[in-house]
Amino acid sequence: MARHFAAAAAAVQRYYCGGGCDGRDDGAVQAMLQCQRVSDFLIAASYLSIPLELLYFASCADLAPLKWLLLQLAAFAVLGGATHLLAVFSHAHPHSSGLLLASTAAKLLAALVSFATAVSLVALIPRLIRAKLREAFLRAKARQLDRDLGLIRRRVEATSRLVRMLTHRIRSSPLDAHTILHTTMLHLADALELHSCAVWMPGRDAADDLHLVHQLSLRGKGPVRVVVGSQAPISADDPDVVDVMASEAAKVLGPGSVLATASSGELQPPGAVAAIRIPMLKVSNFDGRKTPVASSYAILVLALRSKASGSGSGEWGGHDLEVVQVIADQVAVALSHAAVLEEWQAMSDRLAEQNRALLHAKHDAMMATEGINSIQSAMCDGMRRPIYSIIGLLSMVRQAEDMRPQQRLVADAIARTSTLSLALMNDVDTETLTVNRVPFDLRSLMREAMSVAGCLASCGGVGFSYQLENALPEWVVGDETRVFHLLLQMAGDVLGQRRDGAGRLSFSIKSCSADEKDSSTPVWPDLSTGCSVCVEFQVAMERSTGCSQTPSGPASSQINTCKKIVQMMNGTVWSASDGESITLILHFQLQQSGMCRRTSSSIPHFNGLRILLADGDAMSRAVTQKLLEELGCQVISASSGAHCLALLGSAGSSFQLLLLDLDMDAFEVALRIRGLKNRRWLLIAAALAVTVDDGIREMCRNSGINSLIQKPLTLTALGAQLHRVLRN
Repeated sequence: MARHFAAAAAAVQRYYCGGGCDGRDDGAVQAMLQCQRVSDFLIAASYLSIPLELLYFASCADLAPLKWLLLQLAAFAVLGGATHLLAVFSHAHPHSSGLLLASTAAKLLAALVSFATAVSLVALIPRLIRAKLREAFLRAKARQLDRDLGLIRRRVEATSRLVRMLTHRIRSSPLDAHTILHTTMLHLADALELHSCAVWMPGRDAADDLHLVHQLSLRGKGPVRVVVGSQAPISADDPDVVDVMASEAAKVLGPGSVLATASSGELQPPGAVAAIRIPMLKVSNFDGRKTPVASSYAILVLALRSKASGSGSGEWGGHDLEVVQVIADQVAVALSHAAVLEEWQAMSDRLAEQNRALLHAKHDAMMATEGINSIQSAMCDGMRRPIYSIIGLLSMVRQAEDMRPQQRLVADAIARTSTLSLALMNDVDTETLTVNRVPFDLRSLMREAMSVAGCLASCGGVGFSYQLENALPEWVVGDETRVFHLLLQMAGDVLGQRRDGAGRLSFSIKSCSADEKDSSTPVWPDLSTGCSVCVEFQVAMERSTGCSQTPSGPASSQINTCKKIVQMMNGTVWSASDGESITLILHFQLQQSGMCRRTSSSIPHFNGLRILLADGDAMSRAVTQKLLEELGCQVISASSGAHCLALLGSAGSSFQLLLLDLDMDAFEVALRIRGLKNRRWLLIAAALAVTVDDGIREMCRNSGINSLIQKPLTLTALGAQLHRVLRN
């Protein structure tokens, strides 16, 4: 081979030099040979690296079908590389027989391998073409998948917008169950391209049949609302109804479903039909649990359009069913809100009705109270006027010096009873209880109380006796009217327990010490620095021998009205023997020596004082006139304000004092009197039966009334008050 290269080099030299080249051209030939050696080396290196790359590629991928072809390509590359590598060494040793032999063997093997590789490529190229076609197909599929993925994403976004839009429409619709369902059906039909949709609801009981309450059909240009009640109810035991009610997910109904046919107007729906339950929550279902359990469910039935219409798929996809389920959940929430609002509104209406009834009842009660107060006031006023007259007459009778002791006792008892009646009426008017502690004659009070109790016993047909301890103090400090009231109440309670005519009412009044008091008696407070005494009052019904009585009940129920008075007076009361005996213990402060006791004061005489008396009540006017005449006054009476003004306006009138009764129009009369031109010196006094307060004083001052006289008018009290008026 070296000789071949040398001969080739000599031939090249002769060709380019034409035989005329000298030694200067040997350098160019050597340069070309050197270039060939480098080229052969690089080619050999490239051929030998190809098998390594093929082996690495084969190890990284599953190339079992190309295994032999890869081995052939690797052998071809190795042998081709070895041929070029031997050519490099042949330039250095052109006459080596070993290199010639190795080069010949390498070329022979390379020829065999290259032929085998060429034969293998004949069978491999169609397979490569098919692989290329499959690759193109896969690329097309990948692009289609990308487009489908983009479509799905856009559909998901559209569905999300649809759900949000439907949720917003449902929540923004009026909170009424039927309005919410109607809005849901309209927007679901538009969004899902429905053929029809319907809502079925149970009756009052969850086990009742389902009734069609809403139905929308989109077969025409717009939605048509079918008249409710045009479809027959569906039994709650229907298999499709039971299947839908048992699951929260939407169910696709079969072709022969009764529910699907009834929801489409008794016609077979053109597309697939799905149904889902909707919880009908009420306020009673929210019992504190996190997830309320509905007591009844409605069914929403949705029918798709047919494929032939070109506007619908005709079948329900999983994604569409999920949308329906989400919308059903939102509808359930909206319906629960509507139920809460409806029940709240119903409760509000009931409360408003109750409030109106309460206001009406309150108005009736106020009117009844005003009527009762008016009647009570009229009754008290009607009773108070005669009592005032009786007290005034008795005050004159008691001044008589020729009265026997029994007559004086009766007069004092009647006066005491009249005073008690006035106190009780004042308690009713003011609705308060007061205790006025003043010095009074205890023995005199007991004699008057026993006189009245004896009359009560005589009227009841029983005997009467009393024991009054001689050691009782004469003058004590307390409220004599309340003590008199309690004694009469005790006597009346004991007499009220009697059922037959036998027996005797007995009174026992004695002083007692702290050790003798009953255990139920409260601890007495220290009322003053002076001495005090405890007095025990006992009323009992003494039975004759052999007499028996069936008691009507314990006397404590009758005594309860007086217990508050007893407590205010620092006392105690209790009953025994089934109400036939009542014991009262009161604590009094003794009147200290040297202090002024209440005695009868002298009655003044006014020696012809000219008085004009104006009073609308004839009895009161007559009694007051008699009292004034007893005091030495010259009295002329007037029955009305006009009569009074006429008397004052006459030319010959010379009255020194005008006494007005406030029950008539006294303030107006006083104002008109002040305007009379011929009015000379005149005092105006007003008699009133109520407690004097600042308001009444101000009204009297503004109307020109100089002074006030408090009723009841007795001879002594009237003389003292007239003396005060004239002195002031």
